[in-house]
Amino acid sequence: MTGTGIGRHVLWGMFIGLLAMVPATAVGLACDDPRITVEARDEALARTACAAAEDARALMATCGLAQQSPVQISVVQTARHPGFGTCLATYDKATGCLEITEPEGILSLLEGKDARAALPPDVLFRAIMAHELSHAFVAQSTVGVKIGPAEHEFIANVFEMMTLDPEGRELLLEAHPVDPPGALSVVHPTIYALSPRAFANNAWRVFQAKGNGCDLIQRIIDGKFLFPAH
Repeated sequence: MTGTGIGRHVLWGMFIGLLAMVPATAVGLACDDPRITVEARDEALARTACAAAEDARALMATCGLAQQSPVQISVVQTARHPGFGTCLATYDKATGCLEITEPEGILSLLEGKDARAALPPDVLFRAIMAHELSHAFVAQSTVGVKIGPAEHEFIANVFEMMTLDPEGRELLLEAHPVDPPGALSVVHPTIYALSPRAFANNAWRVFQAKGNGCDLIQRIIDGKFLFPAH
């Protein structure tokens, strides 16, 4: 396909589209731990991203989820997933690159569609960073271990919720109520596709349930637990 004129035009169009998402004067920054590097439109935003990433990493470490390989973070006007288009953030495990939408852009993508739009932009940015960075760390930590989409999203949504203060979590829980202790059967890719906030709230309830918590996350990472397939 790439050897044809049509293929070349398609690839060129994709290249131009990628260039349009990268700030013309992007600033590169190595975070305190140089295994995380950031590119953003200015130094202040790059430092904000470093702080969010380092806070998220510290939070994940409390549950035994650690960074194994370098991660390059690009803060862009609007992140794009190769299969789904415009998104809040995305991680490519093949390249180790994480792309995240700028704080104000995250808010505009959620307004009128998601209860998280009621949260301040900086809070949203930290939460989305934790969500996506957890995908990166899970992928790095589970080479050769079966980790399905439900398990990935369960962990990501738990850490996203964990970044919030109690008032922020309660706001989201009230928007899509899920009674404790949640249900293992609701941790399913179909539920995530149909109602991602109900999935997230249920994930938090399951995480909080007696006997789960960080132990459950560790069992998932070790390949010792999978959620029901049906």
